[in-house]
Amino acid sequence: MLNSTKKPIKQPIIYLVDHDENALTSLSSLLAPLNASILCFTSADGLLRHSGVSHASCMLIEAHLQGTRAGGIDLLEHLVHQGHHIPTIILASMGDIPTAVRAMQASAIDFIEKPYVEHLLVKEVKTILQQYSNGSMSR
Repeated sequence: MLNSTKKPIKQPIIYLVDHDENALTSLSSLLAPLNASILCFTSADGLLRHSGVSHASCMLIEAHLQGTRAGGIDLLEHLVHQGHHIPTIILASMGDIPTAVRAMQASAIDFIEKPYVEHLLVKEVKTILQQYSNGSMSR
């Protein structure tokens, strides 16, 4: 007998934000086997204009977004300030300790320098999605 009190599990949503379209394509292909919807944005403004931000299960944001006033960490700080506590990994083309500290203070789950080790990144995102689907990820 089916338990009718359980809510149906929705497909997780991964948001990717990077000014480099090639990086978005590569990352999207890398994460495609995780059976999640993947939405890509080339700017902080593009993500902020999207109405479904609060439905994200996980976000990966480039720390140094180009072509916008707000960098990736500024974007994360803004989302947290707005009440969107989404598990976020900050990816950095150029990483340094102050940037990593700021990312962690902004509630990032991890700060990873590019080029990242693909299988480790996939494993981390998979863990986040599993925690989300099990309901153990606090929002």
